[in-house]
Amino acid sequence: MTKKVVAFILIALLSLVVWVYRSSNFEYNNNIVLIKQNTLFKHALINPLNTTCDRHPLFVIIVTSYVGHVELRSAHRRAMPLEYLAAHNATRVFLLAKIPGNERYITQEAINDESNTFGDILQGQFYENYRNLTYKHLMGLQWASTTCSAASFILKVDDDTVFNFERTYEYIKTLSTNKSNSLIGYILNNTQPRRNTENKWFVTYEEYPRSVYPQYLSGWYYIITPDAARIISQEATYHPYFWIDDIFVTGLLTESLGLKLKQLPLNYWLEYYELLECCLRDMIKKSIVCDYTVGPNGSRNNLIVEFNEAYRNCHKWGNCTRPNDYNLKKECVVSRERTIFSDGKAIIDHEIL
Repeated sequence: MTKKVVAFILIALLSLVVWVYRSSNFEYNNNIVLIKQNTLFKHALINPLNTTCDRHPLFVIIVTSYVGHVELRSAHRRAMPLEYLAAHNATRVFLLAKIPGNERYITQEAINDESNTFGDILQGQFYENYRNLTYKHLMGLQWASTTCSAASFILKVDDDTVFNFERTYEYIKTLSTNKSNSLIGYILNNTQPRRNTENKWFVTYEEYPRSVYPQYLSGWYYIITPDAARIISQEATYHPYFWIDDIFVTGLLTESLGLKLKQLPLNYWLEYYELLECCLRDMIKKSIVCDYTVGPNGSRNNLIVEFNEAYRNCHKWGNCTRPNDYNLKKECVVSRERTIFSDGKAIIDHEIL
């Protein structure tokens, strides 16, 4: 054989080895059609052991969590213990993936022990990777809409999102269960794909050829019905994979299905971590209730515990009200211009449910 033929064969063999290695590790894949309906959770490494789904819960909480975020999951459990959730007719599951090869601080044995202890982990057969978040997101919706199909609503949150459980619970109770295809959250409009290769959310024209994303919900916190979650999961099997999960799941798929997104009340959201800290201090030191429900944790793992405890104690021990002339966003100084919704040029849709 000539040197050119030998070189060609070697290159082909090397490419095959790389392909097999990447396929076996399944770090992420940008150009395949999504896994068939339900296989994401039916073939999961770990399925939840203890849920209240057989008791027709009002809502089930699915928490997107990185496999190594043990402390964050612990904070969620301490802020809202299993018995506390059951008393409010709710249940919760954490969504994890396989441990990536570069992770040195967590083992599968530790995850197995955590699952055996708390029974609230759903771990997929794909690896933890930022570009695999769509798999994790859909896995949660598939599981909740199938295993917890009798629930009235699903609350999807990220593990680094702080939210007030009691205000969430009271709000969900006001919703009509007749809204079979409801999706309610923070709506983002007119968001443009990032074409700068240095940007974290850089998207090629091959991945997304349009100039503007469809209207979508922030994946930090939104409410959806099992019916809507089920048809979204089914619709995903007919679309090429897109790795920005909230845009794909609550934007591209809902657009294809003709589902209408609804905006949560505008006083629901705190855009800045500093505002959440101020709201917390006001409850503890001044007995001024925090009227807001959701905000970023600012990398403070325990903030969700402190926030929920302060809210409960404020009402338990004092006259927890807010003076009419007290405006949190005017009283609290924020040192940086940023929002929890990245650089998406968000525009609020003022249609309130």
